[in-house]
Amino acid sequence: MEFNIKAVSGLPGNMSRRAFLAGALSWLGYMMAKGHAFGAVAVPPESTDTRLKSLTYKIEYLTEFYTTAKETVKMWIPLPTEDAEQEITHLSIEAMYPYTLNRASDNSVVYIETSGIKKKGTCASVRYTVKRKAVGITLSDDVDVAKKYLKLSEWEKRDEAITKYAETIVGGETDPMRIGRRLYDGIIDRTAYVHELCSRGVSAIAFEDKSGRCDDFNAMFRTMLVYKNIPVKWEQGVMLPYRPVLKKKGTVEADCINSHSWLKFYAGGKYVPVDLSEAKRWPALRDFCFGRLTPNRIKFSTGRGLTLRPPQSEILNTFSYTHVEADEVPMIYGHNYRTFIKYELIRKEI
Repeated sequence: MEFNIKAVSGLPGNMSRRAFLAGALSWLGYMMAKGHAFGAVAVPPESTDTRLKSLTYKIEYLTEFYTTAKETVKMWIPLPTEDAEQEITHLSIEAMYPYTLNRASDNSVVYIETSGIKKKGTCASVRYTVKRKAVGITLSDDVDVAKKYLKLSEWEKRDEAITKYAETIVGGETDPMRIGRRLYDGIIDRTAYVHELCSRGVSAIAFEDKSGRCDDFNAMFRTMLVYKNIPVKWEQGVMLPYRPVLKKKGTVEADCINSHSWLKFYAGGKYVPVDLSEAKRWPALRDFCFGRLTPNRIKFSTGRGLTLRPPQSEILNTFSYTHVEADEVPMIYGHNYRTFIKYELIRKEI
């Protein structure tokens, strides 16, 4: 077997997760004080971003291999969701190996299966134009559909500390919108944001550590609202730069750092979008991100604990970048392969 499955220890030595994250936060603060920028959106957005109605991009989504493999290789490349918030046109696919296009209402994929990876370099290129609209509160009277979002994933199991906190913050409030705002503010106030850290979005760990990135913020929020019997929908994609640093053309890596999640909770016949981690990163967006989403993002998947078409061997936490397996064993992102998004901004609507 030519690819290398490495054993990766989560933390150095016997260091606790809390100590590790504390050190990471200190390092991040030092680097930011020195003027270093991290990630695709490294400067605060201007107020004009909150007035944008839509952004339209030409996208090229690339999957590149750095190793070869003799085994049977399967790969699932995410396709952007087509819905009222996101229009997809001019889709084209170029691949070194035969592929199938498997569309679904939530998680669509370009699926490739081959007897091996013969050549390093670009394996597949998926091109399309995406018009991503700003999102606000939307009406829905389908309570039965909303109820399916009351089921928590294995990463969102609540414990006594989480339920006690939720009870303290919510108090006697019964209105879902007010409950959502109280928990939104409470989580943002008590949680430090760490961008350059890939995490699994485990609500109990994030609550204990009081730190994390988007998946951690959202796992806590979803766990607490579902505890209060409020349905919450999980959406996942990739964040593109805000306009102060948005060039007409650019490239971002579609990896666990630029992967981004957000939520919509159901309150009195309405879906209310929230983006807790962006509200934490940019305090000026705190009120905006409760009930609205900026359009500088691409949505790829819905839900957690995903099974794709055809099924993969490993249940996926989320799906926003290419998943690859060789003889049913997941290949290592960053070592065996990587994914990139080349974008060109062709239209903005204010």
